[in-house]
Formats: sequence, structure tokens, C-alpha cells
Amino acid sequence: MSNWKDRAYFGSPVWLQNAAVSLLGWQLQRQRYGRAGREFVEHLARTGKMDAAGLRQVQEDAFAELVGFALRNVRFYRDLARQDPTLLASPPGLSAIDRLPIVEKEMLRRNAASFVADKGSCPGSVFSLGTSGTSGTPLKLYCDTPARQRHYAFWIRLRQQNGIAPGTRRATFFGRIILEPHTDRPPFWRFDRAQNNVLFSSYHLSEANLPHYYRKLCDLAAEEIIGYPSSLFQVARYIVRENLPFPAPRVVFTTAETLLAHQREIIARAFGAPVIDQYGCTEMVIFVAQCAHGGYHIHPEHGYLEILDDNGRPVPDGVPGSAVCTGFLNRAMPLIRYRLGDRLIAAAGACPCGSSFPLLASIEGRLDDILMTTDGRPLTRLDPIFKTLRGIAETQIIQQENDLLVIKLVADSTFNDEDEATLVHELRKRAGADMRISIERLTEIPKDRNGKFRTVISRIR
Repeated sequence: MSNWKDRAYFGSPVWLQNAAVSLLGWQLQRQRYGRAGREFVEHLARTGKMDAAGLRQVQEDAFAELVGFALRNVRFYRDLARQDPTLLASPPGLSAIDRLPIVEKEMLRRNAASFVADKGSCPGSVFSLGTSGTSGTPLKLYCDTPARQRHYAFWIRLRQQNGIAPGTRRATFFGRIILEPHTDRPPFWRFDRAQNNVLFSSYHLSEANLPHYYRKLCDLAAEEIIGYPSSLFQVARYIVRENLPFPAPRVVFTTAETLLAHQREIIARAFGAPVIDQYGCTEMVIFVAQCAHGGYHIHPEHGYLEILDDNGRPVPDGVPGSAVCTGFLNRAMPLIRYRLGDRLIAAAGACPCGSSFPLLASIEGRLDDILMTTDGRPLTRLDPIFKTLRGIAETQIIQQENDLLVIKLVADSTFNDEDEATLVHELRKRAGADMRISIERLTEIPKDRNGKFRTVISRIR
């Protein structure tokens, strides 16, 4: 909101703020759910039953249509075709995808306009989206309305798979600012009537406020709870610590942050429901979600994923690499071989759920935030260390220098000097004896401006 809108909104009574939130919800509902999305849900119902060969053909067809569109209507790809006329004469398929260059984030930042389709060439209205920009300057992206609706069709399918019908009451914990920062009395939530959604503030989850969140969630008895893992974990930890009953929803969805093992355990125990983790991005080039068996499935109709090494070569299953993605949905700003900035590991074999969708073994996180030893080796996940120690509520690891890890901790009185020594010892076992480790005890770890909580931050690149 602009300043005058902020003043008008925050100066209004709660009922009027609910009306404003509902108006925005109605606008988002129209943008996200429409005829293009409904038709695509039917398409996804068919493709979701296909075998691997059928899904590969779906991808081949989608890729061919996307590349043909981009070569005709997007300046960046037209320029490529002028330099190499064979691209137009014989557009590459997935087997020859490396004939097209990898698109880096910085290329979009410097010259986003060259990736935008010609006016009038894509269906529906075009609008802008923005990434959070936690790793640098935010990206300005463009999307057409049918593409946005098709993207949300994947969420509809995922919800259907977990027993959630359209219009079901929902509780959400995301980064939208719905209260002034200094608010110290409930309600710490606002109601979006258009989407039957109660938005809980992720910025007011203090110990003093948690009982109010708990009571509201109990009264609400939503069938779906969705949000940042860090926000849901704070509420769940309170429920478990106080041994409180809770009306179990059908499902809890976590998204937009890395879900850590200890967070999953506490969230599942507190809410008494399966926890389904989803992975995607604002650029809409990948959609990954867990099934009931816990497998992380890549939804192949959404896009095509390459996992590459530092030389741009595909890595084998089980080996980490850089995610390079081609999104099939968006015509306003087609992104082909776009380096997402995340590190993924593919899994071999089939999932017990029976789906032919390919699997990820692990979502390692952003390439920016991979910790390194002093001799240049990547440090794998460190969260299991913290799970074994008493009294730790939140942690954040920051690599300030090549040989310095700063560990920010929120812990209760049961976490003592012996636990801290164990923590340092376990970290040094993994990071090396020459790694300096600094422990900072805090009452609260600040969130980013978008309400997200980054558990690992690297400042050495």
C-alpha cells in the first residue's frame, strides 16, 4: 500500500479493515481462478494418471509450443534466432535443450523488457509480480492472467488430493502486513470473506500473543492451515509445550521456506494432521509438492527441470546441482532455462503412491545460502544438530566470513553451557576445526521484511 492507503487502512476500525482485505481477496480470486484455470484442472486430472512416457510427451509438446512462441514474440529469443537462423528453421526439443542459453537472474534484472512478449501476443491481461529479493535486488516479473490461473490449478489439484474442496475455510500465515507493528492486543488476524480465509499476522507471534492465536485457531477449526514453516512452528511449539488440545484440520501445507525436520515433527504433533510441503517460486517455473507418502514430486505439466553442475552438465540422481527451469505456463514473460538459484537433488526410483511424477530427494536451498568450509566444501544440512539439544526454539546460521559462523539462538532456561559446548563441538565436527563459531543468545530472531525467516544465510559471496 502507498502511504495514504496505509494511513487510511490502519486508521480504520477492524470491520472496515476486514472489508478492505476482502476486496483485495476478491481481486486475487478473479486473477487466480477463472475459466482458464477450470479448464486446466480438467487437463491436470487426465495427465495426473499418465505413465512416464505420456508425461514426457506432454512436456515435449509444451516445450515445442513455448519455444516457438518465444522465438516469434520475445525480443531476447528473436535476437538469438537472428544470430542462429537454425533455431527458427528447426526449434530445439528437450533432447537438444542446451542449444538455448541459460538465463541468469542478473540478465532479468538488467533488461527485463527484452524477456517480455510483444504487446498483444499473449492471451488475457498482463500484470506485474515481484520477488521478495532477499538475495539482492528484487526482480520485476510479468504474467498473463490465463497463466496465473493455470498455475493455481496445480494448487487446486494438490488440495483435491488432500480432501480440500474450493471455498473451504482456510487459515494462512504469510507475510502480508495486515496490522501495525506496534499492535499489542488481538485480533492479530483479518478475515478475507471473498476467499473464506483468515489471515494471521506472521509479525506478532510473540509469547504473550500466542494464546490469542491458539484460541482463534480453535474457534476457526479450519480444514486447511497453510503458511511459512517458521510461523506455523511457533504456534505449534506453544500448543505442544502447553499440552493443549486442537481441532485437527484435514491438512497443513507449508511453503515458501525450507521445512526443517524438527519443525515438521512439532507441526504435525500439534495440529494432528499430515504436513504437506510445497516448493515453488514467484517466477512460476517449477511446482513441487509432497504426496501422502512424503515423496517430493515434480509436477511435469508445470515446467521442465534440469539439475546441472557448475559446467552446465546434468548431474546424476543423488548428486546436488543447480536448478535450471523452463516454465510452460507464462507467455507474458517466458523463462526458458532459467537458473532459479536453488540447489536440488533428484531421486531415482518410484514412489509408493504410484504416481509417475519424478521425485526430488532433497531441496537443499538457495545457492546463495549454501554454507562452505574454509577449504571450499559445501556443508550439508545442519538442522539435525539442533534437534538433539534441549530448549532450542529457533536458530539461524550466518556465515559472516570464510572462517566464521554466527549462530543465533532463541532458547529457554533448559539450554545450558554444556548444551552450548555440545553445539559448538558438533558444528566443528562438520565445518572443521579452523572454523570460528560465535553463539548469540536472543529473545527473538528478526524476520525479513516479507515475513519469511531464513534459517541459513551466507554473506561470503
